[in-house]
Amino acid sequence: MRLWTLSLAALVGCALGCNKSPEGGTSPDKPAGSGSGFKISLPPSAETTTIKTVKQGTSETFSGSIDRGSDFKKDVHLKVEAPAHVEVKLNKDTVKASDADTKFSITVTPDKEAPVGEHTIKVSGTPDGGGSSTSGEFKVKVTAP
Repeated sequence: MRLWTLSLAALVGCALGCNKSPEGGTSPDKPAGSGSGFKISLPPSAETTTIKTVKQGTSETFSGSIDRGSDFKKDVHLKVEAPAHVEVKLNKDTVKASDADTKFSITVTPDKEAPVGEHTIKVSGTPDGGGSSTSGEFKVKVTAP
């Protein structure tokens, strides 16, 4: 009974805490779920389900990654969209097909005029040479210094 309860808790935790985009990279001849696509993983992760907090005028760095299907062998070009007064930079704009490490960093810097409260950051991924793009979002909470 204990094992069943732990399994259920892990499943619910991932459903609530795993922040992954819909699958991208697929083409009409290879449907989603066939291992021919990719997803973007963004904060919060299963380990930390809280909204990330950043103080005005400071920077915080968060982790993201590309989760490739077993048959997905393309570079993924990344792009980020941020609200006004919040600067967001990625440490790389492309995750190469040859990269063993598919992680990337997202640095969020709200300026001193950034409104206090929750803001949504969008990260998009487009496969090189065709296939569908995908995007995911995460929230940061800007607080006063």
